[in-house]
Amino acid sequence: MPLWLHILIWIFAINTIVVIVLENRRPTDTLAWVLLLLFIPIVGLILYFLFGTRPMRHTLIKPEDLQTLKAHIQPLAVSPTEEERPLADLLLANNQAYLTADNHIELYATFKDMLEHLQQDLVAAKDHIHFQFFKFEDDIVGRQISDILIDKASHGVEVRVIYDAAANWSVPVGFYRRLRKAGVDVQPFNRIFPYLSSFSNYRNHRKVVVIDGKVGYMGGMNIAERYLTGIRTGVWRDTHFRITGSAVGEMQIAFLSDWHFAARQLLAGQRYFSKTERTTLSANRVQIVTSNPTDPWRVMNQSLTLLIARACDYVWLQSPYFIPTDAILNALCTAALAGKDVRLMIPAKSDRGVLVPKATFSYLDRILSAGVRVFLYDAGYMHAKTVVVDDRIASIGSVNIDPRSISLSFEINAFVYDADVALQQRALFEQDMQQAHELNLADWRKRSVGERCIESFARILAPIF
Repeated sequence: MPLWLHILIWIFAINTIVVIVLENRRPTDTLAWVLLLLFIPIVGLILYFLFGTRPMRHTLIKPEDLQTLKAHIQPLAVSPTEEERPLADLLLANNQAYLTADNHIELYATFKDMLEHLQQDLVAAKDHIHFQFFKFEDDIVGRQISDILIDKASHGVEVRVIYDAAANWSVPVGFYRRLRKAGVDVQPFNRIFPYLSSFSNYRNHRKVVVIDGKVGYMGGMNIAERYLTGIRTGVWRDTHFRITGSAVGEMQIAFLSDWHFAARQLLAGQRYFSKTERTTLSANRVQIVTSNPTDPWRVMNQSLTLLIARACDYVWLQSPYFIPTDAILNALCTAALAGKDVRLMIPAKSDRGVLVPKATFSYLDRILSAGVRVFLYDAGYMHAKTVVVDDRIASIGSVNIDPRSISLSFEINAFVYDADVALQQRALFEQDMQQAHELNLADWRKRSVGERCIESFARILAPIF
């Protein structure tokens, strides 16, 4: 390589380092990028262009258009109780997430159960189907669903599909072309090519289905055969739910905002929203919260931190990945040190190579030392993203406890203020404990020095992946 090119690369690398430092990111994020740019400048510059720059110039939907959609939901909102108020007010202020009180939730711990009910509701659709998944694959499950969508479109039902362009890059184009030919409006979210840019790193991880504005589905499950049949290591364990009531309107807004970005089309008609009247009936009280990398605040980081900090008796979490922010990590340790029953369940074996699980393992010594009980799920792969607190609040959605979900992906979560749902979620956790083993701090510390070094290195690089 010519000397002038070496000099040019180093000029760009040093300038990029200065920019990163002046952005006042988390110290760990800054350190990861600085080390990468210093030791592998060419690779570092490419990765920073693709994954490191801030996306603030992009928005899914104009504020005035969002308010047009929110106008359908605001009259149905209810005031929080004193117990609900701290979290509910935070979510309202930071996310315009309205609390509704007339909802009914059904939890699913297996893909088979979820798929059966989803198919029934899709077949029963009369006006429209809004269908969005991070992964919508061309396999036996994907084809079953696509056949239903095609049939409904042929009978005059409006069918719209959003899939993440990066997550489904290997899906044959013919799979989606078949849907389009049959009248299904299919849009990829955030195409990578030919518009390769730094914004390409920001992916849509949501899983949302809204049928006729009345029935909604969301959680951690995607549309793929492995969710049904499991993987090499065993079953695929996940949590999803079906919901009816006013909160479906917030899910509809999440879909329509993504649709506005993907299709450049604003759909704001009353037909997409149920004409439910405001009620204070004793049903599931729910806030639907969206998280975008374009937001000024990291609402999922804030809400999970507050939820953990306000636990009185216990807080139990499930996540396929555990690379927490400093705020979440400190909240967990503080709660455990204060005598709360804090439990974390993660998979014994990861589905994301080596670096992610190694980065996860680097945090376990600290939380175990604080008194957090850690369980490794052995029966297959733990993919659920749930939190349950004090038999009173449950969080279920698409958010993992890692930098990508917290800061880089478009996500959606439901916060449910209801004892029945919380108790169901607690029972599922206890059931999963029967197929998991608990880590012992003394045994955990017997890992070799080499393993600890790899874990620490992976932790440094975690903000990048």
